[in-house]
Amino acid sequence: MATVNCRHFPRCGGCSTLTVPYKEQCVRKNRSLEPVFSPFKIDIFPIIPSNPAFYYRHKVQLPFGIQGKGRSRKCVLGCFSGDSHDVIDQYECIIQDRDCSAVAWCVREWAIKNSVPVYNETTGNGFLRHVVIRKAAATGEILLGLVTNGERIDGSRRIASMLIDSIQRKITEESKVVGIIQNVNMRATNVVLGNKEIVWWGRPYLKERLGELKFKVEMSTFFQVNPFQTPELYNEVLKRIEKGSTVLDLYCGIASITQWVASKVERIDGIEENRRSVEAAKVSIGLNKLDNVRVFCGNAEAINRRLAGRDYDTVIIDPPRKGIGRGLCRELINSSIRKIVYVSCNPISLAEDLKLLATGFKPSAIQPVDMFPHTDHIECVTELSRD
Repeated sequence: MATVNCRHFPRCGGCSTLTVPYKEQCVRKNRSLEPVFSPFKIDIFPIIPSNPAFYYRHKVQLPFGIQGKGRSRKCVLGCFSGDSHDVIDQYECIIQDRDCSAVAWCVREWAIKNSVPVYNETTGNGFLRHVVIRKAAATGEILLGLVTNGERIDGSRRIASMLIDSIQRKITEESKVVGIIQNVNMRATNVVLGNKEIVWWGRPYLKERLGELKFKVEMSTFFQVNPFQTPELYNEVLKRIEKGSTVLDLYCGIASITQWVASKVERIDGIEENRRSVEAAKVSIGLNKLDNVRVFCGNAEAINRRLAGRDYDTVIIDPPRKGIGRGLCRELINSSIRKIVYVSCNPISLAEDLKLLATGFKPSAIQPVDMFPHTDHIECVTELSRD
């Protein structure tokens, strides 16, 4: 696949390998895993490429910024420049879904036209911090989130109406905005989202499907950003699950993997710390009429200890980038679990956890999956069995 030019590359930090042909990117990603997993003497299978490799991101999260001084001062919106907090004023992106980009540009146009003050990280002043956009690939539904440094804004319904009118003229006929949400984040932090949400218009979630499964996705709940490649990733988990097994899914989010494998197992319980994700998961489980799936809210390590007596034979783990760490590794080693299926978005932390688990479990081959073309990020799936 040929390379594609972008006017913002390489200043924009959204892509890192855009000038490398996609086939070569996949080769390089495979090679980068070799020194990471060489201590385990296991095979690394060829990476599963993404199709498509462009315009695949269905979640867009962009910071507002200010460029210039005095009369030349203006509001900008886009990715951070590489290794900095300088915002690139973005007018093009070839990895974001086109409708998501169109929505973002409409929000910037509204902010400029109405002189809405932009948040300043140094002073803590200003109102607009980020725009967060999610689009459902299967239904075309779009959720728009405005992250603000404060609650008060006059005429939110009127603003929402203006934004919708502008957006609907720019996006494809198959897509539609179903909700506009204000997320309040007044903390001095790099964390994008705050804890309070205010619905300006519509509903605070979109409806998405993966295969035959239906999901309720909110602005703050986790859902894979590349919907075209997600079934490939989940099928790699599914093929490692034995038919009729009893499964514990840790860090389950809205239970997307949990439900994907449900038809193959006797029963499966999901554990998730984010209460909103648990609520969304329960709605989805009801919609999909799955009577062998349950979801609990709580810390993965603590819940795993409490449920250890339920005689699970398999654990699925899809943790944050930092991995699972020493405590949970110890719990798994001391449990009755026979198999672990580990999904990782960070090969380095995966390798660290494999070392910690080595006294109880032996990993099989590493299966890389490319969820993020034109970046250095790699998703990996591996199966661990009792040594």
